[in-house]
Amino acid sequence: MNYETMSAADFRRESAVRREKIYAKTEYIGSLKAEKILWKEYENLCSDAASGDPIAQDLLAQWFRNGNQIVHENIDLSMRWLILAGANGNKHSLDRLKLHFGFAFDTIIDLDDFSKISYKFKINEYNYQYILGKFICDAVVDDMKIDALELAKAEPRALPFSSVVLRGFDRSINRAVVKVIEYLRK
Repeated sequence: MNYETMSAADFRRESAVRREKIYAKTEYIGSLKAEKILWKEYENLCSDAASGDPIAQDLLAQWFRNGNQIVHENIDLSMRWLILAGANGNKHSLDRLKLHFGFAFDTIIDLDDFSKISYKFKINEYNYQYILGKFICDAVVDDMKIDALELAKAEPRALPFSSVVLRGFDRSINRAVVKVIEYLRK
């Protein structure tokens, strides 16, 4: 699948189709067998995500954001998978990260030499959130040393929403902006 040419709507649609296929396998069976099937699907998603599939990464982010029958809500794993999916070009993930990246976008766009940067990287009012968002995600992945293989092996323990956890991501995003600006100015 060519992820480069996919729009945010394409990613959202592919994610929904994949999610529906997973849950369709458990629709008419008892809860114990359904749970066993979901665990197998979770393992498949982890395998796909570890090999770089940004749709699988986004689905895992959603599963951990809300929790479900087999994985608990875990804000840290959710954010890590979401940022990794964004770094791998999932535009739906980047759409969901806009709120976290607002200050970062403003900082970059307010640079005195942004017109030169925007020309060099073909950034415009329609694509800046995707282009800059991907750069920021790449830098956060490096900063936090987010590794898909390690995430796939992580125990799906409960870690509900926490401003303390999110502050760690905010600090990493702030450090990432400095790195992105350095890169854009090269």
